[in-house]
Amino acid sequence: MAQHSRPLVWQCWVASVLSAAFACGSEVSSPTGPANAGGQNTATSVSTETPSQGNAPALVVPMSMVLPKKAAGVAGSAAAPSGNTAAPAAPGAPGGPATAQQPPGAGVPPGGAAPAAGMVPPPPTMFTGPLDGDPAKPMVAIDGIACGAPRSAGFGAAPPSVKITNRDVVVAYPCAHEGAAVTFFLFIHGTLQEEQKVGFTMNAFPVHQFVDSHNFIVVVPKAVGTQWGNGDNGADAPHLAEVVDWVYAQFGEKFNIRSMWASGGSWGAAYLGSTFACDPKYESRLRGVRMVVGGGCPRCSNRLSCIVAQQELELGMGEMLTDEEKEMATVRANIDPYATMHGCDAKAGPVNLGPVRAWTWANCDPGWVHSYYLGPGQHADAWNDPTSMMHMVEEIKSTEM
Repeated sequence: MAQHSRPLVWQCWVASVLSAAFACGSEVSSPTGPANAGGQNTATSVSTETPSQGNAPALVVPMSMVLPKKAAGVAGSAAAPSGNTAAPAAPGAPGGPATAQQPPGAGVPPGGAAPAAGMVPPPPTMFTGPLDGDPAKPMVAIDGIACGAPRSAGFGAAPPSVKITNRDVVVAYPCAHEGAAVTFFLFIHGTLQEEQKVGFTMNAFPVHQFVDSHNFIVVVPKAVGTQWGNGDNGADAPHLAEVVDWVYAQFGEKFNIRSMWASGGSWGAAYLGSTFACDPKYESRLRGVRMVVGGGCPRCSNRLSCIVAQQELELGMGEMLTDEEKEMATVRANIDPYATMHGCDAKAGPVNLGPVRAWTWANCDPGWVHSYYLGPGQHADAWNDPTSMMHMVEEIKSTEM
């Protein structure tokens, strides 16, 4: 196969590992500012339009990639594979990241370590009640925060928030009765200035549109600085723990939280993979991760569902990838070992979901999902295509039985 001639970026990668300041990256100063270490390469423009309000788009999306789960049995226990079958791509290599983004102290890019040993946890118990709660019980209400999708979530907007650890945390929850089955979706933003942490993050993947239609609790905390765990004097990790505890304290007795998912973009994905996802304190709560332009599946994905999303022009250094390079990108996402542990079929795809290409490891044991999405654009382009968005949302919900 003829290889593209693409410049390598080893100097920037080495600097990113050795320097907490990420000497080769500049931070976003505006929604259309320069490239930066945390995921906002704005060589292509970032839409600042507020997503349409109301219920999520009424789409009928073929779910051929999310085949019916195995009808019986629970996820069996399995030892981790003896080695890492999917080594991470070298920075600048075809199918690899343009620059390796990882928090200080991370020895290898997330997903680069061998799968952690351990037992595969059982799936969640079957939910038998009304999905929107018991109509004889009150509607769930939190003081100071109205239920429903936020009416404003664009750049400069101020969606409803609460104070947790003296930081503003955006919270959205469905208008539903007590007992409703809900999904807790936590965002871990990339490298962003203070005024962009909420607006950019929520519009890059506007899952808040599905708060009512699909019963999501969407929570958007903010790092003390521009990057999680960088120059924070150890304050960010305890803050995230308090945020998670707050959600379960406020909603855990009212809603039936079926699963917790965390989504990280660029530096946020690296922090998620190297620090947050595998923290033992979340072992009984976190069920899945969405890793966006920032690494493959975390090393503890024996207990996690894993969705990896990357952008083609970023991986190709501004060029489209060959079919072979696309397949290699799916391998380097480090999904295969964990999909095998969770009883999934072999990788299949790609399937066209609007402009996005998607691969899946279908028919997993109950409670698991693994997939890889390849968008057409650059690092900071939004994941707001309605077809692929709906597909991701349905995948996440499919793990809750």
